[in-house]
Amino acid sequence: MACTKKKLIFPSKGDVPRHPLDKPEEGCYHLVRFIRSDCRLNIFGEMFSAPPETQYEYVVATIDVKEQKLKIFLDTIQVEEYQYQL
Repeated sequence: MACTKKKLIFPSKGDVPRHPLDKPEEGCYHLVRFIRSDCRLNIFGEMFSAPPETQYEYVVATIDVKEQKLKIFLDTIQVEEYQYQL
């Protein structure tokens, strides 16, 4: 990614695991979501309240595995943060 200067790595199609993987202990998951009129953010079926300024906007929801936090960004500004246990 450009902001972290890290190269993205994708597994080859032949390397699909046949068993559950261990939970990650570090790293981040970035999700892009559109916030509708109800200001609800759906992360893998779990609902979170989004700030009113995100209504009808796309946000980036970042799950920081090490910190166990969910951070919501509008453009490049963090607008909310939640505890997020994996």
